[in-house]
Order: sequence, then C-alpha cells, then structure tokens
Amino acid sequence: MNIQTYKCPKCDGSHFKRWELPHPLILHWILNPAIAFNEIVLGTRVPKTLLICQDCEESLLDRGYVPCPSCGAMHPGRFASGMRGFRNWRGFSCPSCGKPIPCIWNVFSLLILLLTFPLWSLPYYLYFQKQPLKPLFFSEENKRLTPQPLTKRTWVFMGAAWGGIMWIFVYILPLLTGSGNVPGWVSVFIGLPISALGGFAFGFFMWFFLGRTPSRKKQGEQAVATVK
Repeated sequence: MNIQTYKCPKCDGSHFKRWELPHPLILHWILNPAIAFNEIVLGTRVPKTLLICQDCEESLLDRGYVPCPSCGAMHPGRFASGMRGFRNWRGFSCPSCGKPIPCIWNVFSLLILLLTFPLWSLPYYLYFQKQPLKPLFFSEENKRLTPQPLTKRTWVFMGAAWGGIMWIFVYILPLLTGSGNVPGWVSVFIGLPISALGGFAFGFFMWFFLGRTPSRKKQGEQAVATVK
C-alpha cells in the first residue's frame, strides 16, 4: 500500500505516519493475552493499517484514519474504537465500497478459536459465513459522518470506567467467590481508592498520548523535516 496515494479528508495533506507491524502498539495488540477478551467476547477488532496525518493540528485520535485498500477511502479511526468498535467479531467492511478492511488477530484469540473449533465451526459455516460484514459505520443519507468531539468528560468517563472495572474484577469478584486474601468487605473498601487512583492515571495517560493537540512548533518542525 502506497500511502502517498491517500489524502487527509480534513486538510487534504498526504504526509502520514503508518501504524502497522512492527509498530509497538500493533505488536502489543497481537501479543497481549488480555486482548483475547476484547476480540472473543466484545468483538473488538483492530485494522491492519492505521494512517496518522502529520499535517492536521488535532489530537492523535482525530488524526488517525483507517484506509480502505480497495477503493482508497479514508475513514476516521475513532469509528474502529468506542461503542462502534464492539460486535465486530468477523471484522468490518468499508462503508464506501463494501469490501473487507484487513484486521489483525491476537495470537491468544487464535489459540482459543482453535481449541473451541468444534463448538463454533458448524454454526459459522452454515450461517455466519454467508452474512455480509458490518460496515465500519453506517452513513446517514449519504452524508459523511464525523465522530463526536473529545471533551474533558471523555477522559474522565474513560478513567472512571477503567477504574470501576478494575475494582470489580480485582476486589468484588474475589469477595463473591471467596478467593480473596483479605476477609470480608475490608478488601473492597481498601481497593476503592486504589482503583480510583488507577482510573485517574489511566485517563490521564490516554489524554496525554492520544487526546492532546500537537503544538504549532512541533507542526512546524515536522513540515521542515518533510521539505528536507
């Protein structure tokens, strides 16, 4: 895939940074055992290639695009995450041409699918294989959709959700199953501030790396580097 043939839908630029193997984040998705839960249970899939526009003055999340290798359309990468990113167990298709967009697989997800092959193979080949892939997003009256703008509430909600999930799985479930090392509800109350602090750290981390808008100075340095 030649990224020079793609144009940013917002700034019409052609200076992109390619995220694909062996990019660390893509490699993390493939090798992290916990990602198998996202793929097998939640149906979250990650496109094989993500292009980050280097000319736009927006956050990293708003500069990421999923390119279609068939028709060349550029779709906002945020449509591949969040609530729209769930229930895509078989992957997703391009909203413009309907062709499949290549996605990657976690190695532990593939191992689980291999071990459970007798359970899902027959229903898949008889029914699900014939169903068309769900588009990355559904357009409304042929209008181009844009994701909702990111606000402070986005990162607060993201951190609170992550901290809440950690609190439930690390402290609540062991109490209900009787496998906790600290007796009674003591561990639940101890884990509440710890989970809250962890959620805050996660939300701040996501904002710092994904939600900040690059400074004009950095953009100017990138432009000079591109000219050279």
